[in-house]
Amino acid sequence: MSDDYLTISEARKRKGLRLVMMRGFPSPWTQAARGLFHVKGIAFDKVAIGPDEPRELLREWTGQDSFPAAMLDDERPRTGWEEILWLAERLAPTPSLIPIDPNDRIRMFGLSREICGEMGLGWCRRLMAMGLAADAPPAGLEAFHLKYGATPEEGARAQERVVEILKTLTAQLVGSRDEGYHYLMGARISAVDIYWATFCNLLAPLDAERMPTLPESMRGMFTAKEPEVVAAIDPLLLALRDLVYAEHLELPVEL
Repeated sequence: MSDDYLTISEARKRKGLRLVMMRGFPSPWTQAARGLFHVKGIAFDKVAIGPDEPRELLREWTGQDSFPAAMLDDERPRTGWEEILWLAERLAPTPSLIPIDPNDRIRMFGLSREICGEMGLGWCRRLMAMGLAADAPPAGLEAFHLKYGATPEEGARAQERVVEILKTLTAQLVGSRDEGYHYLMGARISAVDIYWATFCNLLAPLDAERMPTLPESMRGMFTAKEPEVVAAIDPLLLALRDLVYAEHLELPVEL
């Protein structure tokens, strides 16, 4: 490839940490994985499917065909958000992005699952944007529908879930700020702050200065317009997003 990304074929010949990423699209799962490694100062090779490579190569190497996929030496692939977080913690225990206190840890993983997991914030925004909650898949999205399609009942709940999750995050942040802290879990950044900041781009994308490679047409597609959702995006949540990007993540954002 012509830039600093390796192709799948090139990456398979290497050791070390390699992260297979979706390019040209504000995939929050990809951006969150990058953010975890960046905050911890973990070096990795960036990998993308080459222009002449079939997608089957990704499945052959990682056992699946989704993004991201973290590949460390000859270890098993890590493709889920939680797997990648635990790998990052192992590779760089400091700074830890997982609370030490068991109750805080349980709370953080619960909030993270609400953002990253099935029927979570990212999942439901995808259902809302792509019309995947139907018996017949939209034209051109048959493969996506097979992987992520939902029942009409789940689709009908998607917006309700988004609003519910936003209100839950707001309540957590308000409680933290009442104690004098700026992050969701208190005085220090944790993984859930990174998840919120990156997944927020499915609701209120960063501006062109901070995310210059996002086409304006796509920015509009990702900007929440539903009145109930817009009302649930508390200014405190947007301020947290801005803090996390300004102080901890890479800017401008590379897609």
